[in-house]
Amino acid sequence: MRIAIMGSGGVGAYVGAWLQRAGAEVNFIARGAHLAALREDGLRIEHPQQPLHLLQVSATDDPGAIGPVDLVIFCVKLFDTHTAARGMAPLIGPRTRVLTLQNGIDSVEMIRRQLDATATVLAGVIYVSAFIERPGVIRAPGGMHLIVADRAADDETMAALARTTRDIPGLDVSLTDEPVRIKWEKFVILSAFSGATSLLRARAGAILGSPEASAFLRQLVDEVVAVGSAQGVSLRSELADEVMAKIAAMPASFRSSMAEDLERGNRLEVEWLSGRVHSLGQELGVQTPAHTAVYRGLVLHKNGVIAG
Repeated sequence: MRIAIMGSGGVGAYVGAWLQRAGAEVNFIARGAHLAALREDGLRIEHPQQPLHLLQVSATDDPGAIGPVDLVIFCVKLFDTHTAARGMAPLIGPRTRVLTLQNGIDSVEMIRRQLDATATVLAGVIYVSAFIERPGVIRAPGGMHLIVADRAADDETMAALARTTRDIPGLDVSLTDEPVRIKWEKFVILSAFSGATSLLRARAGAILGSPEASAFLRQLVDEVVAVGSAQGVSLRSELADEVMAKIAAMPASFRSSMAEDLERGNRLEVEWLSGRVHSLGQELGVQTPAHTAVYRGLVLHKNGVIAG
């Protein structure tokens, strides 16, 4: 199976590393110092239970040097979607599938608008914590390592992806016939956890250890469920309790990638997370005071370090 990882940051590099370990032909698209390190020293995953070091990887900043592939796994940050989607045109052949593992609920349509109308773009979600520790090195503190992807009417490419990961410890892939629902279920936990850990500048353990902070996190969760239900998405009644239980099961040191980006002065995806809940709430007549507070509290940081 020939795979291209479009956006080889923390999540993309983690996924690509384990797919290469499973025997797939993986091409990493990266840039800058990270690309140079991948070419010179390979790719290292620092993980407490399942460390991995690939001595050699195929890495480039030019999709044209790769050509058409069976599967593009699209992992760029949401604010880079349009540029990256246009740039991956050389990777797309008549049978290529594009699987987006991006955050938020809008990525499939964002990508489709930049590609030929015949391109197949599929929704997926990933549950993993992985960050670039330094160029060529990904830090993954443990916990879940699951992709849930659109089955796409028993598409053989997606079935092959699921088979590829059956015998490796660091990545699981399951397929679903309800991609919209699974996107929203991820959106509930992601937008709430990203909002809380970023606005409060705190990790999971500290938030859950404070009654007031924990109540704020639960309010964020409940607001997304309310907005999704108003949007017509079939969300289970017990989902909010399940989300809080999942967060409670995370290592106390966990925080969101947006919180990591905030600390490092990087651009934020807040516009597509709490900002999206805020805007949908206004559109649908659903009150979202907690997500509105997150969005307005972080909006000055959305483009990175504030000048001056």
